[in-house]
Amino acid sequence: MSDPTTEGYTVSVAEIEGMVRNLCGYALSEPDPLQRYLDLTHHQVLFDGIVEALRRERGRALADLVVSGTPVEAVAAKTNLGAVPKVRKLITLAGENDRVKAAAAAAKPAKAAKPKKAAEAEQPETPPPPPIPITGKRMLTAAERIALGLPADGPAPRPKPAKRRRAAA
Repeated sequence: MSDPTTEGYTVSVAEIEGMVRNLCGYALSEPDPLQRYLDLTHHQVLFDGIVEALRRERGRALADLVVSGTPVEAVAAKTNLGAVPKVRKLITLAGENDRVKAAAAAAKPAKAAKPKKAAEAEQPETPPPPPIPITGKRMLTAAERIALGLPADGPAPRPKPAKRRRAAA
């Protein structure tokens, strides 16, 4: 059961037996041997389908990486697939070839536009804005502010402090 796209990944016999016990416990505990055989055969066919579904999902994940701008060679290296054909095979199994090709085609005109811009580069380029520190906080959208009962823009209204009473002496 070797798949060239999973080379380098290993599981122990105990892990496999544990998964079989967890996923097929009802079928394994069937006292009638014929019914147990039928149930386990059904599970085997089901798991073959799950293996194919996992390959497709892995291919979609690889396609997402390539579409996001990661070169196919880097995807092969980062995922331990080691070779570009293995990456392309999984992407093909997932049916994501068109999306990857469209993303590659969209990226090429952007690269072709850069030399034209360089020829017209008489104006000095403005420096990039300084990086904004990420604090884990974000701004609410206008829709979120309205849903919370706040005005769509402007500062959030602050509650007025309660008046303090002087303690009787």
